[in-house]
Amino acid sequence: MEEKNYISNFDCSLWKIDDWGLYTAKSPIYINSLGSDFNAWFDVDGESFPTDKQLVAWVGFCNINSNEMKEMIIDGLAKLADKMDVLPNDAEPEFGPIYKPMVISKNAKRSIEAIRHSRKSLGKMAKSTLKCNSVVVPLQDKAPVRFIVMNFAIGRRPYEMEAVFCNEKMLMVGENSGIWTRLDWIYEFNVPEFNIKTALHPYWIPE
Repeated sequence: MEEKNYISNFDCSLWKIDDWGLYTAKSPIYINSLGSDFNAWFDVDGESFPTDKQLVAWVGFCNINSNEMKEMIIDGLAKLADKMDVLPNDAEPEFGPIYKPMVISKNAKRSIEAIRHSRKSLGKMAKSTLKCNSVVVPLQDKAPVRFIVMNFAIGRRPYEMEAVFCNEKMLMVGENSGIWTRLDWIYEFNVPEFNIKTALHPYWIPE
């Protein structure tokens, strides 16, 4: 089967500017690394569309082998579960709804098992286990690294997360922010002094 082109080109006829001032695809775009069609947004903030650095990040992300992408997601979920396992169960997240660390860990581990045992691509996984339909390419003209943000949910009672693809790793952030607070990423990621340890500080902090 011929591999689908994940973006065709950046002909503006395929894109539109939404109410938030972002470039959004007029219809979902097939992303090879995820194996399905996804909504996609580019935050350009008045810059050319796309910027050179966004294009590097996007092409690198889309061209990852789908099996390698699964392993990156599994690794990110495993590290998330490990972080939740050492927190007291009465810890409350700094952002988003109140979910107990034990519940987040349990959902993450279930998602890991589902991904490992499924022959489906990430984009076609059962919605009750792992749901992801949005990919955001933030402005990153000042950052020393390239990154992509994915919005997804884990568990039957979906807990929204953000997965940050950066430096060939998938980092999980439990922020429940959906895609609309992505502009905040410019204060943590799109800075010359970017530091992954401070940008992805723990979002569940005990009192």
